[in-house]
Amino acid sequence: MSQDKSDKESDRLSPETLSAQALGRVDPVTRALVPSLHPSTTFERDADGGYSSGRGYSRPHNPTYDEAEDLLAALEGGHDCLLFASGMAAANAVFQALLPGDHVVAPKVMYWALRKWLVDFAVSWGLEVEFADTHDLDALAAAMRPGKTKLVWLETPANPTWQITDIKAAANIVHDARARLAVDSTVASPVLTRPIELGADLVVHSASKYLNGHGDVLAGAIVGARDDGFWQRIRAWRRDGGAMLGTLEAWLLQRGMRTLFVRVARCSESALAVASHFQDHPRISHVLYPGLPDHPGHDIAARQMQGGFGGMLSLRIRGGEAAAMAVAAQVKVFKRATSLGGVESLIEHRASIEGPATPVPDDLLRLSIGLENVHDLIADLEAALSNLPEEILADAPELEAAPLSPIEQVLEDHVSAMVRERGGDLVVRSFDDGVLVLGMQGSPGASIPLATTIGNTIRHYLPHVQEVRIDCGTGDDVQGLLDTLINPAVADHGGKVVLDRVDGDAAFLRFEGGCQGCAMAELTLRQGIEPILVREVAQIVAVIDETDHGAGNMPYYKTKKT
Repeated sequence: MSQDKSDKESDRLSPETLSAQALGRVDPVTRALVPSLHPSTTFERDADGGYSSGRGYSRPHNPTYDEAEDLLAALEGGHDCLLFASGMAAANAVFQALLPGDHVVAPKVMYWALRKWLVDFAVSWGLEVEFADTHDLDALAAAMRPGKTKLVWLETPANPTWQITDIKAAANIVHDARARLAVDSTVASPVLTRPIELGADLVVHSASKYLNGHGDVLAGAIVGARDDGFWQRIRAWRRDGGAMLGTLEAWLLQRGMRTLFVRVARCSESALAVASHFQDHPRISHVLYPGLPDHPGHDIAARQMQGGFGGMLSLRIRGGEAAAMAVAAQVKVFKRATSLGGVESLIEHRASIEGPATPVPDDLLRLSIGLENVHDLIADLEAALSNLPEEILADAPELEAAPLSPIEQVLEDHVSAMVRERGGDLVVRSFDDGVLVLGMQGSPGASIPLATTIGNTIRHYLPHVQEVRIDCGTGDDVQGLLDTLINPAVADHGGKVVLDRVDGDAAFLRFEGGCQGCAMAELTLRQGIEPILVREVAQIVAVIDETDHGAGNMPYYKTKKT
């Protein structure tokens, strides 16, 4: 049977059958039912120099990719699929296909590593990034800037609080603003949700998770609804950026996808059982799972998730962070590890991993439910909860927050999340005659590089604000700025910035302490220190780093085991 004929017949088959049979293809030469692996990195040209095979080099053309890409495109109902070396590489490619100055909207609650990448790197490349409560359709609509907003990124269910966004309604809002909608559907997988059928333009997966499902492949994927200029830009980014999946990993991915439907169904069934069991547990304050009727997004989830609500849930433990950490330390069947969607059940305290800027409550434990006997999983959690010391079980009193002014509310809702993720914050100093003056807290590099984004965002929501200024509140000499503004923030990282000399229009600096060997020192210099010195000291036009970074012994990112 030819592949073309096989693919035509596959159009009439259910997704479960397509997945189990990997589209039902049979090797036309060997009649093998299992697809071949092609490790070759290059392919022979024809005598006239052409490529009648359609393949020239492994990076864009390896045939091992075809099986997994074609299968995932079929399962998602998309036009085409591209595999990447990781979920992050896939997500990055979507944003890298945009242009400097484009405005993008992303959820406040989303995969932490991508949120971190957006504020650390995408912003420095010229994108205007705004975090919004995208599950709130009114907030999403308010964030749209027609002609300026080019991409909205959704994650539903949203990791790790599992908020649900109405994809169809969101797509209408996004398309009305002439923007594109990308949906991270890693948690739902095409078993439960097909975002393209609901109006999404792109569907993105960390294929390491449910698609592979066995914890032995690092991979990512993007499925496009149509072939257009933007899709071709993404394709070009993959080809030219080189974030390609290895052939063995591509082969393992298609193998894992053959059991996708049975795995997701079992994980979803067990997750619902776990969530239901602990819903009224005295040592748990909240069970976050969209399959529970009292979940705020349950009705939407029931409408757009077919056949289950996924294998992910979170428990908020009475007693706060100490109690949550104690439960995670006591489990025996669950494994304390970072990932999801595999055959084994995992547990993780997310707030301690994401850091002080995380929106995740510090009493939250994220659970990825695997294929074990669900009664063993429930018993494991019950035992861990029963071993909690009584002295840490009391709920911390909730402090009533002071009411915010309209400007403070806009900062909190649309600006502060990004600034805090970069290690700083903003406060309102004054607002007179349409001029808003904001004061910096924490790292100067958190605010200064974002000045344009901050100003544009505030003026979008508050048109009566004509100008936004970020006030350093310091003197106009280099040493004074280092002493009063920069070094107090750098000291939090165990470091210090020293002024060697000012020579003409250049300031020569050195990093000491923990900053000397830090992989992020140049970023700190270029995005935080240099803009402040150049802006505040009239004679300075360049900042030169004279640090011997190789002599540092306290890097943030170690490349070798010690």
